[in-house]
Amino acid sequence: MNLSPMVRFFAKCGGYSMARSLTARQPRMLMYHRFTTAGSDPHVKGVSAESFEQQVAHIARHYQPMTVSDMVRGCFEGERLPKHAIAITVDDGYEDFYHIAWPILKRYRVPATFYVTTGFVDGRLWLWPDQLTWILEHAPAPGQPLAPFTDGTENVLPPSGPDDQNSLFGRLVAYLLRIPDGKKHEFLKALARHWQVSIPEKGPAWARAVSWNQLGEMQADGLEVGGHTVTHPSLSQVRPEQARDEIMGTRDALVTNLGDAPRSFCYPNGTQEDFVGAQVPLVQQAGFTGAVVAFADAQGQCQRFAMRRHSSADSLFQFYKAVSGLEYLGHRLRNTRRSTAYE
Repeated sequence: MNLSPMVRFFAKCGGYSMARSLTARQPRMLMYHRFTTAGSDPHVKGVSAESFEQQVAHIARHYQPMTVSDMVRGCFEGERLPKHAIAITVDDGYEDFYHIAWPILKRYRVPATFYVTTGFVDGRLWLWPDQLTWILEHAPAPGQPLAPFTDGTENVLPPSGPDDQNSLFGRLVAYLLRIPDGKKHEFLKALARHWQVSIPEKGPAWARAVSWNQLGEMQADGLEVGGHTVTHPSLSQVRPEQARDEIMGTRDALVTNLGDAPRSFCYPNGTQEDFVGAQVPLVQQAGFTGAVVAFADAQGQCQRFAMRRHSSADSLFQFYKAVSGLEYLGHRLRNTRRSTAYE
């Protein structure tokens, strides 16, 4: 059932203010990924600078923004949280955060938590969804005689145009998230070979990571830099030893390059299917203050190593619905519960 028209009507009748009052003691987190300006590369799909500034200004006026580690202390270590506690989180480690989002956050003195994939920051890799985009864009032209690429499960022909490319990208991402991490990378390499596409060692400008120097500068100004693994696998699709290397390795890189500081952890992709409760002890052993997932439900912030987040977007409707607590109240009304049990 599509509740958006009902929610929009409720919002026009003062629903956002009502939800904000009803959820004043329920801390929330907002989740972002990428940011754009008028001159941004069309490959980048994210929140525009104009929209993000509106959102940050609203948060500065009406909420008590804090880092994730500060929220963890308030939720689980006995420190008193203020009413209307909000944490802004940004995933992956792209450089557009430094150039677009961070100046806005500084201007309004709003803290945030930036989760970085440390192998990406090191320059040792570029993120696999961006590699897939590159392969699809450089695929053979439609109509050329070419047998479908198959790995025994997926049969793939080059996209016939932009719409087909977007559809194929979505289908392949969904497929690649369901298979073991090693097979995912084998698939991408084999697809590129089959289509005679060369994948550069370094990603294009639109897929560039933030640098350690930039991270150090932002951390000195109050940014929390958290861990997001070394290579950004779905942690449900790796062996136990690789999970340990990913979690401990991102911790080690952060400490080596940025020193000791309170840092939380973010599960890559972060859906219920990506979360593995047996890995929580590794996150704890690595010294992370807490950890966040990429979904919200009726439980709110009740699990230190599976803290819920609400998606924000360029859409102000989605932003206001999430930040005001209206989305959370909807989960409570429907009793939405996503299992993330761990010992």
